[in-house]
Amino acid sequence: MAQLPVEINKVTTDIVVLGGGGAACRAALSARQAGAAVRLVTKAPLNAGGSTVHGASELMGMGAAGFGTAADSTEVHYEDTMRAGRGFIDPVLVRVLAEDAPARLKDLLELGVDLDRDPSGGYKLMRSDFGTHARAVSVSGKTGKAFVSALAAALARSAVAVDENMALVDLVRDAQGAIAGVVAYDASRRLLVHYEAPAVILGTGGMHGAFEQQVSTPEMTGDGQAICFRHGAELVNLEFHQFGPALVHPYVQLLSGSCFGLHPRLLNARHEEFLAAHVPSGVDLRDVYESKAFPFTTSNNSRYIDISMAREIDAGRGTARRAVYVSFASVPRERIEAVMPNTVRFMRERDLDIQRELLEVGIAFQCMNGGVRMTGPDAQSTIPGLFVIGEVAGGVRGPDRPGGNSLAEGQVFGHRSGAAAAALAKARKAGAAASLDITLDFLACVMGQQRKGCDLAALTREVQTVMQRHCLVEKTADGLNAALSTVLRVQREIEDHVALTPESLVQGLSVRNLAQASALVLRACLNRNETRSAHYRLDYPAVEDASYLHSFVMRRSGNGVAIDPYHY
Repeated sequence: MAQLPVEINKVTTDIVVLGGGGAACRAALSARQAGAAVRLVTKAPLNAGGSTVHGASELMGMGAAGFGTAADSTEVHYEDTMRAGRGFIDPVLVRVLAEDAPARLKDLLELGVDLDRDPSGGYKLMRSDFGTHARAVSVSGKTGKAFVSALAAALARSAVAVDENMALVDLVRDAQGAIAGVVAYDASRRLLVHYEAPAVILGTGGMHGAFEQQVSTPEMTGDGQAICFRHGAELVNLEFHQFGPALVHPYVQLLSGSCFGLHPRLLNARHEEFLAAHVPSGVDLRDVYESKAFPFTTSNNSRYIDISMAREIDAGRGTARRAVYVSFASVPRERIEAVMPNTVRFMRERDLDIQRELLEVGIAFQCMNGGVRMTGPDAQSTIPGLFVIGEVAGGVRGPDRPGGNSLAEGQVFGHRSGAAAAALAKARKAGAAASLDITLDFLACVMGQQRKGCDLAALTREVQTVMQRHCLVEKTADGLNAALSTVLRVQREIEDHVALTPESLVQGLSVRNLAQASALVLRACLNRNETRSAHYRLDYPAVEDASYLHSFVMRRSGNGVAIDPYHY
């Protein structure tokens, strides 16, 4: 076994859950309720990191049928989701999502989640983008935070062990390739932990840290995506990700499409209105504003809001924060209060007046729609014993998806994976850790004194700069290839040259994962030579159903990447 300048401990348990968001917390609770011994391992402190906790907007909610009009049903929810993503999502998984969501919402109510009410006393329901009926419930625009708070309290009551500030280093597998646990590291204690377990649930989230502007927390660096790829798992739909206008100052928050329906003024750093200059002749500015949805989509004229903002920023006419100004000064206050009550409240809590502030708004990354492919309704992956849930998982989100589905997915597949992992742990013990020495040898290599030091923050900024510029609104082969060259160089720099210390190990491995996950996304974008929803290729501006009405899966092939069509 390799010699390392850090302490190594071993912990044996039934199930390890990685992540601290809504999906991971739900999985840990369900596994514990099924009788398993569970360790919840989080990179950030519980209740402090991840997109579930930090997401906030006018339409932040969970979609579940049965709480509103009798015309809505799980079948309608299923059809709404399939209509938005048919050809790119697994019908079996979507059926499970729609049918299980109501029960999982009832679980949350039993845990004490206090949903918003309408004046009649019933639940306040929102109709999200791509939804036929109002079925999304909310908690004052910060629904995910309320979910995690309730689940974390339930975990404490259930005596689930929570190991905070532990970064996932690697999966551990036995000689047959099945999961045998994970390795994680706590830099503050210089402690490397080998968690021995026959089942692992991965809920490590997205790759928000790959972009200069994002609406969550930067510790999500694509760890799960990169590590699963290195272990040969299949990933699907990585070219589809969500982004759109978001406040970047005076605080960070998504701006839902309804906010633009108020026709605010869009100003560059010179205080010049710019939207009309980027809208083709014959396109009505009123339609551009009033058709706005979040996230960015090429399916209607609202795309020119995002396009114009990105072009002004890239042309150097943005603010120092890579943003433009949005002003609601000319909008009647009563209309603002009616359409943007959460935003008005968030601002008042900070002693801000939405009509007086020049809001700095940029194009911010929100969510990956693709991820490690789920192979069955219990969130299994292509690696035996590994379950994938939340944003790290793929198979239920295609180019478009109804709003409210993301929080529902976390609860539905978190619960199912927890129960299934508990059953697996009862049926088998963890095999011998055949791959552990490979992991430890790699760590010994990157911590070797013969290697050079490096500015890891600068490498991170390099990745963020090219991903923000070339992998959000407008994409071209030239831009994507330039970004790919940069992120591959950063990945090689970490793997081949940089000397990491016990203090810098988490940051260094995170940059490595960030670069590798970014490279996978860039390759996926290069592979889809068409425009579809948020995947906007200037060099391939048309939708090409004849060649591209299906998903692609990516997997490791030797030292390269194999990309193959996948038909759901």
